[in-house]
Amino acid sequence: MKKNFFYALGMVAMLCGCSSGSVEEEENRMVATGFVGGLGNVTTSVSYYDFKEEDPGCKISGFSGLEDFGRWSEVDSCNITFDNIVTNSDLTLRINVFLTGPANEPAKYNAYANGKYVGSGETYHGVIYINVPSEAISDSETLTLGLKMKNAQRPIDVDPEKKDIRLLGLAISDITIFGYSLEGLDEEEESED
Repeated sequence: MKKNFFYALGMVAMLCGCSSGSVEEEENRMVATGFVGGLGNVTTSVSYYDFKEEDPGCKISGFSGLEDFGRWSEVDSCNITFDNIVTNSDLTLRINVFLTGPANEPAKYNAYANGKYVGSGETYHGVIYINVPSEAISDSETLTLGLKMKNAQRPIDVDPEKKDIRLLGLAISDITIFGYSLEGLDEEEESED
């Protein structure tokens, strides 16, 4: 319910600036398209992936099974593949991190979009934002986010009484993807206005 409210709010805000447009909703994704005077055709999209569900709505590798909070990355490199991405979009991924590794240190990572390096960072629990330029998406409708953990740790190495031997990095609760694509006006169209 909460995600639908924010989807609708974002789509209404985008369409308020449009002279014409439409909104389509499909499971965990909403796409708004419209013509914004002086700019051109704009497509915005919002998708939500819940890692607390048996099927988070995306393909994952390198993650634990379902836990109460979501899922741990349990190897030093994990991948998340999202389908139905709007082509040629600039994207922002909002990743809700429930916990980081067992030593109470910030998790350090490199991020890759479709194999291209897009940034690095470190975080305690909270929110990570990863920006993906349209060049990494291009004409593809698929985004594979790769996370290379720089300091993943095994709980048993931090506290021998813990028998967990997984290599933990990030405990992810959910991911929201915000997309924006602009098909600008040609110079001829601008001069006609």
